[in-house]
Formats: sequence, C-alpha cells, structure tokens
Amino acid sequence: MTSEIHGFSSPFRINPATGGVAGAAGSDKLKENIIHVLLTATGERVMRRDYGAGLRQLVHDPNNDALRAVVQHQIAKAVGRWEPRVAVESVRVAADGENLVAEIRYVVRRTRQFQSLSVPIGLGGI
Repeated sequence: MTSEIHGFSSPFRINPATGGVAGAAGSDKLKENIIHVLLTATGERVMRRDYGAGLRQLVHDPNNDALRAVVQHQIAKAVGRWEPRVAVESVRVAADGENLVAEIRYVVRRTRQFQSLSVPIGLGGI
C-alpha cells in the first residue's frame, strides 16, 4: 500500500488467494486506522460519541484559509486522541482545486519511524 490514498475503498477486502477476509498488518493497518478515524463522523458511534474527526460536516463550507485551518486542527486532534500508537508531527491542508488534500506526518511510537499519509477531502464527502 502506498502512502497516498486516492478514492477511498472500504477497509474490508477479500483475499483473492484464500477467499477469506484480507487483513492489513503493520504500517498499512495503522494507516487504515487513521483513515477510519478521519472518515468517522463525530457522534456516529453509539458508545463513543466523541470518536472521529467530523470532517464530513465541514466539506460544504467555503474552501478558504479558515476551513483549511479547522480541518488541520480536527485531523491533529482526532488522530492524536484516537490513535495512541502514533505521535502527530504535522498536518498540512492545502487546496487542490475545489477539494482539499491533507498531508499527515507522524511517528510510529513503537518503531520511531516517520510515516506520512495523503488524504484527499472532496466537496461531496471524503
């Protein structure tokens, strides 16, 4: 899996070799978990109402510096809180036409390796 995600697919996949559920491991699993936090709307989980980043609520706001600052803050806050295996080093949100692209740089605490993830955020949802 590359560090750049274009066109999200479900984390649930079938392993073509075995016909069973394909699972991710290591850094790929960690990236999937970060994306899961970002894709989950705040309040969506019944037993954890504050889980998620709440980005879907923001995608219809005007694409300006204020929106990018809010998205950057929401990402850093959500990943920092809900993915304890990483330390967020930086989050940069830039405009890409009408869409946003979030570049998340983090350190895996166990291995002390730097990783990065590029997440496109579209106006019709992420």
